[in-house]
Amino acid sequence: MKEGEDMAKEWTNGFYVSKAWRRTRDAFFAAKCGRCERCMEEVRTGVRKIEDIQPGLIVHHKVELTPANIGDPAIALSFDNLELLCEEHHNRQHKAKPKRYSFDAKGNIIEG
Repeated sequence: MKEGEDMAKEWTNGFYVSKAWRRTRDAFFAAKCGRCERCMEEVRTGVRKIEDIQPGLIVHHKVELTPANIGDPAIALSFDNLELLCEEHHNRQHKAKPKRYSFDAKGNIIEG
C-alpha cells in the first residue's frame, strides 16, 4: 500500500455509515429495481442481451465526492447524482480515469 492510499478517503468514513446515506442508498437501489443502469442502457442500445443484465451492487456518485462537497446533499444524497452499477461497470468507471503517471517503453515516468 502506498502512503496516503487509504488515508485519502478517510474523510468519507462517517458519511458511508450515516443514516442519511443508508436511507438514500437503499431507496435508490429499490427505485432502480436492483439492476445495473449501464447494463440496462446496453440492452436498450443492443450491446447486451437482456439475460446478461447484472444486478446493481454499488450506488455510485456520478460527481465524485470530495471533502468540499460531501456535506452538500445535492451532491452526496441526490438521486440525480447517483447511478446503480454492477461490479463490472463500477470497475470500468474507476479504471477509465486518466492515470497521473504512466511509463514509456524504457520505463521512464510520463506525467499526464
